[in-house]
Amino acid sequence: MQKTKEVTRENFEIFLNWLSPEQQKIGEEYEKLRFRLITFFASRRCFFVEELADEVINRIVLLIEKQVIENKTAYIYGVARNVYLESLRKEKIHANIDEMSLAAEAPVESDFSNECLDKCLNELPSNRRDLILDYFSRQKSEKIASRRKASAEMEISQTALRMRVLRIKQQLSVCVKDCMK
Repeated sequence: MQKTKEVTRENFEIFLNWLSPEQQKIGEEYEKLRFRLITFFASRRCFFVEELADEVINRIVLLIEKQVIENKTAYIYGVARNVYLESLRKEKIHANIDEMSLAAEAPVESDFSNECLDKCLNELPSNRRDLILDYFSRQKSEKIASRRKASAEMEISQTALRMRVLRIKQQLSVCVKDCMK
């Protein structure tokens, strides 16, 4: 996955305008595209899904000003397919860690600490804490309805809501790990 040219701010702005001519929807469209690409690579069990998604976006950024593209979706998935095939070739070179046997036992990690989780949750701003607790507190159909309601109240897409929750989870994970040390 070599880049022959670097992505510049101007190229990226051209890409964003190509993605959505409406200024208010550019960020949402970009997040949707990136999420779809991550899903595309994850469904194919790729190892570095985010890096592959970024590579697709970078290639498109560099190519759109040189070409007239009739069907954006087909073009994007065509580039994604090429990046996927290249990644398969490169993954063949790497050994699968799951198939390796270890000479020594893996160190036992300390058990999860509810006290650390509570401490880290209390450190979050109340709106973020309420969002994460509500997001994971429901089951089945209640969960779907709750998430739809939350995205409507926040006036964001469900994809954007998932991304916010993901960022909060990552922040909590780091905090809990630090606390347990």
